[in-house]
Amino acid sequence: MNTFVLCPIGLFLPAAFLLAVGFTGCSGVLAVTFLTFSSILEGFSAAGVYINQIDIAPRYAGTLLGITNTFGMISGVLAPIVVGYLTRDVITGWRHVFWLSAGVSAFGAIFYVIFGTGKIQSWARTDEESDTDIHN
Repeated sequence: MNTFVLCPIGLFLPAAFLLAVGFTGCSGVLAVTFLTFSSILEGFSAAGVYINQIDIAPRYAGTLLGITNTFGMISGVLAPIVVGYLTRDVITGWRHVFWLSAGVSAFGAIFYVIFGTGKIQSWARTDEESDTDIHN
């Protein structure tokens, strides 16, 4: 599978399961089941993201990984703050948390489908690759 299949699968399907978690009410088994499926399917996007960095800039894949992981960790800092704010009312608050998470995931999928590419970028090509240009 290529990254144009892996990333949308790994972002849209987990978003659907996160939306479903918001409607489980007090069923802990159902909520854990939906969260588990969401986490499992999210692995598809990780495979696409890491391979795509090698596709677009093989020489700079390590640097790209460092930059993207740095920006990706911002959510790890902001998430507890946002969750704390949204969960003041427990049931509806958690529903909003799951909806927001699903929205962020769906936005990522849509953004990737529109703007994503697997072609090597011009700034990442060597002089030899620019002369023979087999990637276009």
